[in-house]
This record gives sequence, C-alpha cells and structure tokens, in this order.
Amino acid sequence: MKKLLQRMITAGGILALCFSRSFAQDTHFSQYNSAPMMLNPALAGLNAGDYRVYANFRTQWVTVSKGNTYRTFAAGADVAVGKVTKRNSFAGIGLSFTGDQAGDIHLNTNHIDLTLAYHFMLNHRGTQQISAGIQSGFNMRSIDPSRAVYDSQYDAVTGQADPNGARESFGRTKVMFADAGLGLLYSGVFRHGTNLFFGFGLSHLTQPKISFLPSGVDKSNANLERLYMKVTLHGGMSIPVGDRVSIMPNFLVLVQGRAYEFNVGCHFRAQVGDMKTGNTALYFGAQYRGLLDAVIVSGRMDIKGVSIGLSYDINISKLMPASKTIGAPEVSLMYQGLFKKKPHPGHCPNMF
Repeated sequence: MKKLLQRMITAGGILALCFSRSFAQDTHFSQYNSAPMMLNPALAGLNAGDYRVYANFRTQWVTVSKGNTYRTFAAGADVAVGKVTKRNSFAGIGLSFTGDQAGDIHLNTNHIDLTLAYHFMLNHRGTQQISAGIQSGFNMRSIDPSRAVYDSQYDAVTGQADPNGARESFGRTKVMFADAGLGLLYSGVFRHGTNLFFGFGLSHLTQPKISFLPSGVDKSNANLERLYMKVTLHGGMSIPVGDRVSIMPNFLVLVQGRAYEFNVGCHFRAQVGDMKTGNTALYFGAQYRGLLDAVIVSGRMDIKGVSIGLSYDINISKLMPASKTIGAPEVSLMYQGLFKKKPHPGHCPNMF
C-alpha cells in the first residue's frame, strides 16, 4: 500500500503541475547573482571586464523523487559595447540559455534569450549609473507521458500496476511560445569604497499560454493556463570593514501569481594576495529563504577573472520528513575578461 500511494502521488502530483497554478512558477538559483541575465536584463554588459561567460547547475529533491529528476542548468555570455572610459555611457548585449527538468515524466522547460541593455553614467567620475535592459526569448516545454503510472493501471486487489493498462491521453506534449521582459538597475560606489546596487525586473510580459491542451487554453478558466508575469526585486551592498575584508548583505524578492519567494543573507569577502591587483578573493556566508523553506550556505573564490561558487540548501520546510533536510547542491562558474590587457574603465557592482 505504501508503494502504491507513493506511485499515485508521484504521477498525480506531477500531472497536477501541468494543469495548475503551481506550473506557472519559474525556476530559480540560490546563487542568483551568478546567473545575471536570468536575474535582471539590465545586467547585460555590466561586468568587471569587457566580456563575461558563465554557467550554473543545480539539482534537488534526490531523497523525495526517484534519482536525480529535478535539475536546472543555465549558461550565458555578454559583452560591453562602447566602453571607452569610465565616464562614458555604454551598451551591453547578451545571449543566455536555461534548461530545467522536473519529475519522473520529465517536465522539461528550455528557453533562450537575447538581452540588450544600456548603462547611463550619472556623474563625471563614472561612479554612479542607471542601467536599463530589455529581453526577448523563445521557450519550449514538454512532457513524456509514457514515463507516468496512472490510476487506471492499478489493480485494486493486488495493488500492482499493469504496464500495458489504459493510460491518459494528452492533446499535445510540447508547447512553444515567445516571451519578453525588462529590467532596471541602479549602482554606485561611495566613500571608502562602499558599493550599492538595487534592481527591478518584469518577466513574461505577454503572459503566454502554456497549456498542453490542443487549444492552448482551458476555456473554463483561462487564467490557469498562462505563465504569470514575474516581478523581481533585488539588491545589496559591499561595505569595507578593513583593508582586506568587506561585508556584503543582499536580498531577493520574487512574486509570480500566487507564488512568492524571498531571500535575505550576508556574505563576507576577504581579499588575498596582492592588494594592488585586488583580483583574488574568498567569499563565504549564508542566506535564509522564506517562509521556512531553506537555509543556504555558500562560498566562492575569485582568481584571475575566474569565479567558482558552491552552495547548499538545507531544507527546513514541512517536507523535512521526506527530504531529511537534504535540499539542493549548486555550482556556478564565471569568467570575466578583457579584449586588451589594460585596466578596466568604470566599475561593476560587487555582487555575490
């Protein structure tokens, strides 16, 4: 009976994702600043060099599902255009990809985005700026119904499932749609090297149809079959407390339909090596994801333009009896480089 219930919950729960409001919630990373164009389109081209490439990987719920069935991957590259001196405004362009797989029936979500941004300098010293970005993308979602086990396949007497039994049918198993978003960001460097940034973003402006029904929408309740618009608020500071150490508080708020998430945390940055170059540093800290979802411990190392980050979500939600507090390991990689070997003009927000 226990196995029967587990199978029914797995099949029924995953199918519910396809036709309920919970399906309209986006994927996310704990190291959200390490996937900049997924976080805010205004970050395209705003890096510590002339160009940037990055990749992120996350897996979760290995104790709840059968194997590694929930995983997310992201990658991107962006470049600054017209960055001549630290006093002039400049543009940025980027290309990014995100892929997510959820559940035993492989609910796959893949999208590729083109992002354009412009960074307006607010003073002659080039220490404050406002950035604006727009993003357009192509999305595809799919499921594999053959991997599911349905109620109609179970024998009520034996509790066994007939692999050749009747299965549910779907109008279609793939959905493709276009998408759009925009973002704004303010960043500045103040006295004693204090760094501040605050951003705002809107995703899924068109609220595209995502239903697997042939018509693309459930006529009885059309709102259930659209991808809700997502509002993103994020920000942080880098406050020097010595020659080599900085405190970096940060926050993230996501609101999408009835779903919402907020992260709040603090990291410490310790510069190592030559103080003049300042390109080698260690980071460590923690975040809290509410309400009562997870505690995230994380660290990162920067060396010669390369950043390697690791984090782990410790689950503290009501799912603890099943998850055994095991949440999600995540790794991020980033490289920021120069086209010419010369000092980088201007500044970039110091983000973790």
